[in-house]
This record gives sequence, structure tokens and C-alpha cells, in this order.
Amino acid sequence: MLPIATSGLVAGVVAHHGIFIRGEWHMKIPQVIASHLILMGVLLYALYDHYSSLKIAASALGTMISCYFSSLFISMTIYRLFFHATSHFPGPKLAAVSKLWHVFHILDSKNYAFLQKLHMEYGQFVRTGPNEITIFHPAAIQEIETSKNQTTKDVWYDLLKPHKSAVFARDDDLHKEWRRSWTQSFSKKCIDAYRPRMVELTQTLSQSISEYEGAPVDIDEVMTWFSFDAMGDALFGEDFGLTRSKSIHPGIVHRDRALSILGPLEGAIWIARLGFSLTPFLGRVKDWFKLVSFCDEQLRKRIQRPTESLKLDMVSFFLEEYNKNSETMNDTDRGLLLSGTVLSAVVAGRFVLFSYHKPRHKPQVGKLTLHSDTTRAVLIAAFWFLSKYPIHADKIRSEIQVLNPNDIDTLLTLPHLNGVINEVLRLAPSAMTGMARITGPNGFVFDGTFIPPFTRITAPKYVIMRMEASFVFPNEFIPERWYSKPELIRDERAFAPFGFGNRMCTGKSFAQTELCLAISNLLRRYKVSFAPEYDPQTMWRDMKDQVTAQPGRVLCIFEPLSDIRD
Repeated sequence: MLPIATSGLVAGVVAHHGIFIRGEWHMKIPQVIASHLILMGVLLYALYDHYSSLKIAASALGTMISCYFSSLFISMTIYRLFFHATSHFPGPKLAAVSKLWHVFHILDSKNYAFLQKLHMEYGQFVRTGPNEITIFHPAAIQEIETSKNQTTKDVWYDLLKPHKSAVFARDDDLHKEWRRSWTQSFSKKCIDAYRPRMVELTQTLSQSISEYEGAPVDIDEVMTWFSFDAMGDALFGEDFGLTRSKSIHPGIVHRDRALSILGPLEGAIWIARLGFSLTPFLGRVKDWFKLVSFCDEQLRKRIQRPTESLKLDMVSFFLEEYNKNSETMNDTDRGLLLSGTVLSAVVAGRFVLFSYHKPRHKPQVGKLTLHSDTTRAVLIAAFWFLSKYPIHADKIRSEIQVLNPNDIDTLLTLPHLNGVINEVLRLAPSAMTGMARITGPNGFVFDGTFIPPFTRITAPKYVIMRMEASFVFPNEFIPERWYSKPELIRDERAFAPFGFGNRMCTGKSFAQTELCLAISNLLRRYKVSFAPEYDPQTMWRDMKDQVTAQPGRVLCIFEPLSDIRD
């Protein structure tokens, strides 16, 4: 059996250094498994032909397989620990061996807290995977995401394949081409059409809360209804009626269940892709495909809606793009682009919502790729902070008390209202971690440190925006830092909850409208406080990092004000 064992050992080393060490494999896992099974079958046949005994042949094959995989993984371990281009970076040794070590430690979906611990232990640059460097520095987010560094989107953005979309396009040229329909759907003309419908929806939200009549309001639940309705109205030209009916749409259930598994797998997306390929009928993988079906069904309903009942919506521009692509794409590809674009609008807001520029002198609410879940997280956190620190609710109320509640342009200029929104996004960013990039062929130099070519790099927003190097009193809720106390901002580059660069999202005005209207409308009508016996630490204790922030439960009392001015 010695030649058999030797052959397996040699094959393992050759497979590692000759095949698996090169390129990307996350989309080829089924083929890798299939090729190994076929090769095993061929070897079993050859060994049986040689030994004329199935038992001996099977035993020999088992020996060869054991030696092959042992050699393969030992070779990978030695290479990653001692010879990999990133081996000189500090970090846990087991993280250098396999990304599965990191996945194991964040199965509770608290990657933001785990990365903070790693930063405290290992410093500014931490090796958090075999080919991954996490950077903790105020300028890291901006530097990583600007195009001048020639970084590209990480393999995570292949999640939607075979569907296509601008949001998930890793190719810059395709991203630029497919982005046009998104830009058009958030033009001034479109925003002007969306605004009255958003005003009406926020009024429905207020009415829904009034029906609780002083009983505790589950903010998570209410903001889920509201934000999903807002998404439906802008995307399909028709909301789902959840805020009025106080009900949960099956699409929300499938979305939340499907995307919750992606939090721990953010750095090991090959596991999700493997599940999509081999077990589409199981558990939360099945929910993913139900989510895709939900999006396709909503698109079908929108297309079949009578012309006279249509409102201006995002799908109008996606369909226009679909028709224009008939000359350059086949029917299958443009269908996958249309379906993927709608799917991205429902899903992608979990990954990219806001982008900010120079917040030192003028507070700004940033740019949005439309999706309900990110807005929901911001609103939940906002009302937690407003309940915890009612003085800030009073300040917003003093700003809006003499204004027309539907004067959106004025709302967008109110310093304390927008300061509160900025501060919420700093302390509880929708994208707490993730948003990784791949360094270009020339590598990446940051703060005098060279990171090798084709290395995965990431800068966790949650940790960076709570660093002493970024802000004075970084863990304190101080909205004034965004307008009257700029000295409390040490490095404005750190304030980037959702990115910089040419991949920024296009729906700034929509995001401003949704957040400012919802917060101002409710504070105009209600005094907000935590419900009796509610533990305020619940939101933070149960906070999950599942691609976007998933705050724990928040229960509030909305007490009607007697001097409402409409």
C-alpha cells in the first residue's frame, strides 16, 4: 500500500500548488466535488482491475483518499502559516489557517463585536483570514473604496449569480452601464413624484401608532411595515398595505430568514454558493429561492398592471433598460438582468444605503440603494436614542413646530434633526462590517504598509466610527458634533457608514425624505419614551450583524401631544 499512500500524498501537494492556490473557486465548488467523485470512480475501477478484488480496491482507494486530503490540508496549512504573502501580519494563527475559524466565532451574528476585540488585541492591521487583512484606521474606508487604488469588489458580490445587477456587478464597466437606470429612477423628477406618496405613508404610520392608544409599540415591527411599504411604493408604484393592516408580508419572512445566514458567511461565501447549488430545498436556502420568486412575482404583477393605474416607479426605468438591451444582450441575459435588478432593489439595501461627503460643516443624509431593511434599522436605532435621550427629541420638536410638516426641503436643512440621523448612523451603522474589496495587481499601500496583490481587505465601519482617533467621546451620542461642535470630529474620513467612491448609491433624496419625514412626523405628534419595564440594553444585547444591522427589540410609548400644529 506504500505506493498508493505516496501517490495520494503527492497528489495532495500537486493539487494545492498546481490548482487550488490559483484563481477564485467559490463559483466552482459543485464542479470540484463532481470532478473528485468522477476521479474516485475511475481510480476505483482501475484498482479493481489491478487487484481483482473490490474489497482490496476499496481499501486502497480509501488509503489514497485519506493521504490525498491529509496532504492537501497540511500543505495549505504550512503555506498559509509560513509562506503566504500576508503571513507577516499579526492575527490569530487559526484565522490564518482557515476562514472557517472566523465563521465559527461569529455564528452568533456579532461580527462587529468580535472584530472590535481583535482590534484591541492585535492593532491596526489584523489578518482575519488566510488571504484577508482587516484595517482599523479612520481613513481606511475611504482609501479602500476609492477607484484610484484599483481595488475591485470582493467575491461576495457574486452572491446573486446567475442574476445580474449594477449593485452586484464586480466589473466596473458593467457597473457603470447598468447603473444608469438606477440614476434615472432617482432623478429630481422621480423624487418629486415619490415625495407626496411618502408624505401620505408617514401619515399612515402616525395613524397606525395612534391606534395603540398608549400601549407599548414594538418599534421593530412598526418600522418593518413602514419601510417595506416605502420600498414597494417606490419600486413597484404600489405599497403592500402593511402599515395600515399591521401585518407581516411573507416576502419579509423569506428575506430575513434567507439573509440571516449570510452574516456569519460574509467572508466564506463559497458555503452559501454550495448550499444554493446542492441543497436549494433545505431550510433557509429554500427561503432564498422563495425570496427570488417573490421578487419575480411582484415584477410580473407590476408588468401586468393596467397602464391607467401606473404610477412613476423604479421598475419603469428597469423595463426601459430591458427593452434597450434587446440589441446587445440575448433574451436570457437581459431577463436575468431585469430580475436581478429588482432582486437587488429588495435585497441590496442590506449592503449599501448611504454615502456621505464632508459632514464637518453641513449635516447630510446620504445616498440610497432602495431597500426596506436598512431604513428600518436606522429608524429603530433612532427612536431608541430619542427615547434614551429625550432632550434631543425636544430639540427636533422646537425646530419643526413652526414648519409645514410636509415641507421636505426645509426638513432636510434642520441641523439637529439631521445631526441626530448622522449620529445614529455613526453609532449604529446599517452596514456594521463587510463591504470587502480585493487589492489590485500592484497591491495596496495604506499608512506606509504594503498589502500584497489580490488580497481581501476590509474596514469595519462599526469599529472605526467608535475609535478615539476618529471622534472625541466616540461612544457618546452627541448630535451637535455635526453642526455646532465640529471639534468633536477628529477625522471626518471615518464617517462613512456606507462607503465612498464611484460605486456610491444614487437615492440620496429618497433616503432624506423617508428618514426626515418619519422622525419629524412622529415627534411632532408624540412624546416618545421607553415602555415600562423595558430594558434599554435589549437592543444592543440582541443586536445582530446579518449583512445589515438587526437591532434587538425596542418597545416605546407614544404619548399624544396636545399642541400639535399641522
